[in-house]
Amino acid sequence: MRRVWGFLLGLAFAVAGLAAGAQAETPTKLKIAGVLSAGKDAPWEASFIASMNRVIAAKPHGLAIEVNYTENVYENAEQVFRTYAETGEYDIVFGDTAYADAIEAVKDEFPETMFVMSGSGNRGLGGNAYWVFLHAHEPAYAMGMLAGQLTKSNVIGAVSTFPAEDTNDQINAFFAGAKEVNPAIKKKITYIQSWYDPAKSNEATTAQIAAGADQIFEMSGAFEVCQQEKIGCYGNYVDTAPYAPDAIVASTIVNWDPHINWIIDQWWQVKTAGGEFNAPMEAKWFTWQEGAGDLVINPTYPVPAEALKVVEEASAKIQSGAKPVELNLEEATSD
Repeated sequence: MRRVWGFLLGLAFAVAGLAAGAQAETPTKLKIAGVLSAGKDAPWEASFIASMNRVIAAKPHGLAIEVNYTENVYENAEQVFRTYAETGEYDIVFGDTAYADAIEAVKDEFPETMFVMSGSGNRGLGGNAYWVFLHAHEPAYAMGMLAGQLTKSNVIGAVSTFPAEDTNDQINAFFAGAKEVNPAIKKKITYIQSWYDPAKSNEATTAQIAAGADQIFEMSGAFEVCQQEKIGCYGNYVDTAPYAPDAIVASTIVNWDPHINWIIDQWWQVKTAGGEFNAPMEAKWFTWQEGAGDLVINPTYPVPAEALKVVEEASAKIQSGAKPVELNLEEATSD
């Protein structure tokens, strides 16, 4: 009997030792696939890659991170996600836009793979499908305060792609900021109904200028018209001043860093503590205070000192939490 108990006790210690050893084998590497809806030079995609590069350099959890990208993915998204997962090499397949349908079709086949979708047009899927959202409405509000002070016609425009939640948030905040400093302004809103169409962008911008707009939030990128017509324009996602240095007043910046770090933290927790992926059904997003965005003012644009002071003071209050900015996702309309 003593031999039996001794054997069982020894077996228990051995199993415990194996379990402890397995838990001690924490990951040292992380391989990510980046599924991009457009080319790497497009502002949205460029902001994602810049953030990913910063995260790679920071080595969260001491991880050596490798990322491979596939560009211009939209129609064949399901196949791209499936191909990455089938290799068994990628821990996270990170999509930069509305890929809920594609991810839903493949996620249950690859429960060990973490899938990520971003922005509007998605829905909570749970399990191993995570959803992040980038709201840049807070810096957009401060940027609108610039436009409200700089306009001479009191007509301010916005030319955007689609009336999606992650465009509406910025547009509504931009005009709310403009109206705080200048209640007399009138809004001109145009959605070109395309994610990328330079001809439509130029046409819409030209029409708004003809209607009196002298400050325009250019979310669809018609910066050449701004430069030619010598009006103040505003960009987003990245610093757009290099595209039209004489016309760009400021740009809202999208930083994916906290979102990427959160995703990696979720992956790390599962891989080190055990269990299964358990994504929230709601989108995860971060504030300006948490590093999710920024406002960059073109240093070569002649912004009056008093106007700059107003924006800097408001920005400080927003980032500290002392000045809340409403997250308004409704489709914006012209006055």
